[in-house]
Amino acid sequence: MAMLPAVLLLLAASGPPQTSSLTTVLQARATALQHLGVHEASTLEVVGTLTGAALRGEFHTWHSPAGERYDQTTGVRSESTIRVRDHQYVVNESGNVRELHGLLLARQRTADFIDTQAFVSQPQYDRFAGPERLPDGRQAYTIVVSPPNGQPETIDIDAATSMIDRISYDNDDGLATEDYYGYRVFDGVLLPTREVDSNGDHAYDVVRDTVDVRVDKTIDRSTFAVPEPAVVATDVPVTVALTEHLGHYYVAVEIAGHKYNFLLDSGAQAVVLDPRVAAQLGLRSEGQLEVSGAQRTGGLGLAALDDIRIGGVAVPVRVVTVLDLRNVTPAYTADGILGYPFFAEAEVRLDAAASTMTFAKPGRLKADGTAFHVDNDRELVELHASIDGTDGRFVIDTGNTNELLVFAPFATTHPGVVQTAGQRFANNFGVGGSARAVSTVVNELDLGPYRLFNRNAAVMLTSQGAFADRFDAGNIGMGILRNFIVTFDLADATLYARPGPHFDDGRYRGQGQPIFP
Repeated sequence: MAMLPAVLLLLAASGPPQTSSLTTVLQARATALQHLGVHEASTLEVVGTLTGAALRGEFHTWHSPAGERYDQTTGVRSESTIRVRDHQYVVNESGNVRELHGLLLARQRTADFIDTQAFVSQPQYDRFAGPERLPDGRQAYTIVVSPPNGQPETIDIDAATSMIDRISYDNDDGLATEDYYGYRVFDGVLLPTREVDSNGDHAYDVVRDTVDVRVDKTIDRSTFAVPEPAVVATDVPVTVALTEHLGHYYVAVEIAGHKYNFLLDSGAQAVVLDPRVAAQLGLRSEGQLEVSGAQRTGGLGLAALDDIRIGGVAVPVRVVTVLDLRNVTPAYTADGILGYPFFAEAEVRLDAAASTMTFAKPGRLKADGTAFHVDNDRELVELHASIDGTDGRFVIDTGNTNELLVFAPFATTHPGVVQTAGQRFANNFGVGGSARAVSTVVNELDLGPYRLFNRNAAVMLTSQGAFADRFDAGNIGMGILRNFIVTFDLADATLYARPGPHFDDGRYRGQGQPIFP
């Protein structure tokens, strides 16, 4: 294990800029890095520990001309990010492999722009926001960085040392922060020895401590090999029945000889078990997770589970989230939730009119209907649609019974697109309980070539949870999806939809007043 060198006093050699401007702050940083002799390494390997959410683990990063890789393991969960040339892949805890094309790729572009010091050499993509005192008392200068095709991020540059104290960015329903401490120079490479990541709920902060740094050592090219993705164990399509309860659709699941009913939910990012099911199966959960649903809520943690069976077919799972599901579906408690990992491991076709689901390995179902490009970077199925001519990103959410949810950030950013004045309040249920909403009607929802009129909508009033997402306009739920036969092909980042036998575009619904089922 490498010994951490003593802190270098040169970090403060230049002192704080006398005049706080973008030019002086960037020049001070360039001067500080020059005094420290910082240069680019041919290869870099970093090993450290992870602590947070009642779990301990480790991380390992590799950087070389052949590629980059970041692994982290906490308890039963292991995840990897692998970059080969211009392609970046994420391997999640269930063995799903996805190439990034959307929001997370844009975020990575900005991270690269910052890591390579391009924000110093290309100040045209920076905006100086003035001095800032961070919560821990550090005095900093704030710069908003917006590189081409990247997501804007904010950097706080320490006024005394010109090191990066904090990076922050919009993430889901709030601001995510990364705080850096204890900078050291390892053979010319400048690194913080501690990083604290937070979404604002500090009980779930994750601390990363560096314990070993290897510079200019040989890294085997096989380190950057992208693994084969986990897939369902059937080469031929399998059709199973769906059961409906109050607009929710359930699929029969077998685990270790026990039979259960799971909510089919493309809006969930994991496979979930209710605690009573985990107890029946003798699964031991670990950690304390925060889950974003109708509200942010704490989960019981993670448990190892090799697979589940649907229609006699093995579906790899590896890791499940254990979470109280009593408030997710009123009047009927699901045994579990079949979320993103299932949709990523198979092509999945839903025919609500026939109450059936057909699935097979990716590439085994024929294209059926209009193709929509989807962004699944965040382990959600997100696509573009428009409300009365205003474009937005929408989550395709089979776990929601509504026709349409409109999130508060979108409604606030686009005032007048949805009418809420004088409308009645309503609750929307989900993980974590219920969220306040206003019921209204949207005149027109355009989904590709399909024009859908007089859509019932709930405008969400919550400021936390999945229904307060800062990037999505809202959810398209089963109230609309049941009009179509829908095929999920996430291996190709595509969704197909064609009108079902009972398709109704809603143009003959009553005008001017909400029509609620």
